[in-house]
Formats: sequence, structure tokens, C-alpha cells
Amino acid sequence: MDMGHWYVYLPLRRLGHEVYFYDTVEPEEKDYKKIIEEFKPDLIYCCLTGNKSIAPHEPWKEILDETNSGRTKTFNWFCDDTWRFDNFSSKACSYFSVCSTPEPAYIEKFKSIGYDKILLGSWHANSEIYSPKSFPERDITIGFVGSPTLSRRDYLVDNPISVEIIFNVSTEEIFAAHSRTKIGLNLSINDNDPEGGTQMKQRIFEIIAGGGALLTQYHKGIESFFEIDKEIVTFETMEEFNKKAKFLSKNERIAKMIAKNGYQRLLNEHDSKIRLSKLLKQIKEI
Repeated sequence: MDMGHWYVYLPLRRLGHEVYFYDTVEPEEKDYKKIIEEFKPDLIYCCLTGNKSIAPHEPWKEILDETNSGRTKTFNWFCDDTWRFDNFSSKACSYFSVCSTPEPAYIEKFKSIGYDKILLGSWHANSEIYSPKSFPERDITIGFVGSPTLSRRDYLVDNPISVEIIFNVSTEEIFAAHSRTKIGLNLSINDNDPEGGTQMKQRIFEIIAGGGALLTQYHKGIESFFEIDKEIVTFETMEEFNKKAKFLSKNERIAKMIAKNGYQRLLNEHDSKIRLSKLLKQIKEI
């Protein structure tokens, strides 16, 4: 199962909603219209990518038909607007009744193309699937959960700062790794972006949900979600990263305080149940 199962399906069920999970990779029932007619949803909640190589069963035509019918609201959660807005999001948004972007600065970009049914869909994490209190003696000082891609090598490999890299593991092991980490590293550059820009990452919220101190590459808009130097620590250069990584490693009390502050902010505002409840209300009001 992908993260949609852990961060959308399970929280929605916990909130008391009846939910049908449609797997766009390998669905149990491939006839999407049949599912709609039998389940009769009030909302079709999507995270469609337009990439048939990773999700061959995305029901674009069926979604558009349902949107145009007006009987059911359709919603899409866009993930990569910093580098996919022009060639994907700006074109795909018209298929849905409502859409969201994780980028605060992109609300106006959607409106500038005439699409005003756009919401800020912050990344979030399901605190119930992490176990920060189960690992009181954290054995990973600085950890990075993800692939050591080309743009990340300077930070993860060719660097005197020791970073433990966790990748090619199960989803459950990812959750456990975040819960074992003292200082969680997030790198915001996406290798798929031809301009090498940064973007909001779900990893930001996962590190904090695991109870670690977040040390993250700065991305414009991150201060909309967490207070810098109180709930998270940011850097923009290799030198700044090395300096702050060393400081947090040597000052465990400060690292723990940042982790505690960030975790409380997540529980108050960015837990999956809270974020989804707010989003569903906003979708209903549009």
C-alpha cells in the first residue's frame, strides 16, 4: 500500500467516514464506473499523477464525467506544483470540482489561470502509526529516510558529517526509523525538477511525527507550517547544514526541545485527522 493508505484512508476511517480505497496501480475492481454506482460517494478524493508508468489505472475519463455530471464532488491533491504546474497541474485541475496545492505561493498561480477552486493542502502525518515514545534511547543521531540521489550526495555521502541513510525498506520500517532518529534530515530538492528547485516535502512532517528534531533545507513557505528555530531548524547551504548539524548533535537538550515543540505543533495542526477534517470542510463549502 502507498502512503495514501496510511495518511488518508486510515485517518478518514478513524474520523468515522465510510471509505472505498481504489488502488490506481492494481485495483481489485477495474470498472471505476461500477464502483461509483455501487458505492455512491459524496466525495471522490484523488491524488492522480498523470503517470501511467507508476499508476496505470488512474480513471481520468470517469472522474471528468462525474465532475461534469455535478452529482458528486471530485477533488485532487496535487503534490509537485513547483515543477509540474505548467505541464500538468494547470491542465489537470479542470477535471476536478476542487483541487489543493501544498505550496502557499501557488494559490495565486492557479487563480491566475482562472481556476479559483484551489485550496492549500498541507502535507501531514498520521501520528497514530509512529511510535516516538517506544524508542526512548534513539540510536540514530542524524538520519535521512530516502534515496541518496545525485542532488543529495553532497549532503549524504561526500560530507564529513555522518548521516545514516535509510532506504529500500518497508513502510513500517520507515515509520520505525523516524521514531529512532534524534535529528531527522530533510532535503527539499527534487531530482525530477529540471531547474533543481526546492519543494514542500511530506518527509518534513514524518520526521516530526516520529519525535525527532527536524533539520531541513529551507523552502519558501515552510514558515507557514512551523516556526523556524523553535519548532524546526533550516539551512540553505552546505556550510550552514554542517554547522547546524554539529551544533544539534552536541547540544542534545536543545535538539530535544525543538523536537518537542515541533511534535506538539504537529499534533495541534498537522496530524492527518486534523488536516483531513479541515480539508473536507473546505471542500464542502466550495
